[in-house]
Amino acid sequence: YFYLEGTTGAVATVGVTPDGQLVLTRQYRHPIRQVIYDLPAGRLHPGEDPLDGARREFEEETGYYPEHMENLGEYNQFPGTLRVATTLFFARDLRPTCQNLDDGEELDVVLKPVSEVLSLIANNQYIDGSLQLGVLLAHLKGLI
Repeated sequence: YFYLEGTTGAVATVGVTPDGQLVLTRQYRHPIRQVIYDLPAGRLHPGEDPLDGARREFEEETGYYPEHMENLGEYNQFPGTLRVATTLFFARDLRPTCQNLDDGEELDVVLKPVSEVLSLIANNQYIDGSLQLGVLLAHLKGLI
């Protein structure tokens, strides 16, 4: 088995604008050689609290600072091979700030209606696991 030693974890956030649009990112993913939609997400810094890391990543990638955030849950996509967990969050009350991407990071911020995203997930059009699980959890919990 392959283990990522020293990995502190990852975060991904389902953000919703005041008019009910989900904040997604669209970017090229080299391992699958496709442009996909996913959630604003990233790795935590060593010792960083997941809530703080999720807020930081969301603002850096989208240019929105989430005033309200809540934990949706945690999952491990490959528990048989990796010791890496992703903590999912929900964000609302988004305040526009400035996007601050990492060097070499290229992505587009895309706003989509909740109903459209749910339909695309159900029709296997969105393949990212964090996007699928995060949006479905937020929906099941009555947040979107």
